Amino acid sequence: MSLRGFIYPNQDESLIGMVRQNRSPKGLFDPYYVPEKLLHRDRELDAIRGIYRDSYEEDYGVNCLVHGITGVGMTVFSRYFLTKLTPHHFDAHTVYVDARKKDVLEIVAELNDKIHRETNTPITVAFDLDVLWMQFKRMAASTSKKTVFVVDGIDETNEEIYSKLAHLSKEIRASTIGVLNSHDYRLLTKGYATKVAYDFEIPLDTYTQSQLYEIVRQRVEDTFPLGLTEEVVRYITDCVIEFDAGKPRTSVEALKALWPMASSGQEITSDAVRAATSNITAAAHDMDYMDTIDTISTNDFMTLLVLESLSQHLMTYKTETYIDRKTLNELVLIKCEELGVKFIPEDIEKSLQTLIFQSIVFESGYSRNLLYLIAPPEILYDSSLSLRRELARRK
Repeated sequence: MSLRGFIYPNQDESLIGMVRQNRSPKGLFDPYYVPEKLLHRDRELDAIRGIYRDSYEEDYGVNCLVHGITGVGMTVFSRYFLTKLTPHHFDAHTVYVDARKKDVLEIVAELNDKIHRETNTPITVAFDLDVLWMQFKRMAASTSKKTVFVVDGIDETNEEIYSKLAHLSKEIRASTIGVLNSHDYRLLTKGYATKVAYDFEIPLDTYTQSQLYEIVRQRVEDTFPLGLTEEVVRYITDCVIEFDAGKPRTSVEALKALWPMASSGQEITSDAVRAATSNITAAAHDMDYMDTIDTISTNDFMTLLVLESLSQHLMTYKTETYIDRKTLNELVLIKCEELGVKFIPEDIEKSLQTLIFQSIVFESGYSRNLLYLIAPPEILYDSSLSLRRELARRK
């Protein structure tokens, strides 16, 4: 079975290879990129929009902490609310500060600079922390409109500034969103100052397989001048779900690696896709495949034959990243006939389960019928072929 022939589901075959217009690589290379629609966060967006709408209408400040595992999309979520929803629902100033790898002086200076820009007010240059904070506080309190502040990358080095800003927001009836990973959230919210500074939280869960697939496909559609096949998008999603908890950031790193080839019109082979996802699957590459195959194949001729057939197929068809069970069974049957070995379908399934258990072969999350490799098939083919021949000589 091959998944070739489709760029995306329900898309006409005549569109394959067509150059996409008005696509930008910013969706891959801009860390602050925000899509036109944020997929699969409707519940969280409805919650934060409702709370901030109430605070806006009732004229009081509200503070929120957005948290999740690193790479799950906290920055995109907060920036989507700030840049897409706030301008349409609230007449408010918006200030975003990325606090990562910045000292306290830099963070306060950026807050001060951006609130002055929002209000189109001249700023007095200062390099003293207390002076900068007083300038910021004075301007934030005197704005004609409410302000929504987002501080991204809160941790133990800058928690004090967020806490200070959150307390100020109560005084001046502004609102804040603090963005931090789950580890820092658990650590910092134990402190009294942080506990009293925020009003509610928005935890962001990891994505399911189907949700992540739609997110990866959206990113491809937004950025790639030439489409990737559905099979490539599925393979990247399978790897991210299998090895990195379904985080969109990880899939973006794989797409970055493929973008130069796609933008120049080169064919995206399975070798290129495996290379692009090698950082995701790095842990599995540490194993010695030769030793592992040797261990599991002792007196197991059929397991070697199955792995040999599977890897040979993926070596031959360079644009395919998956092989289905029916095709594999047919290939093993042919080899059994050539070698004079009795063909027993149940033995093939048993061999596959052994290979899957040892993380040499993987089942797609979309269908158990689809099998894939993360190691170069050439390595697995050479190993299985040489060991099968050695086993045959012993007998």
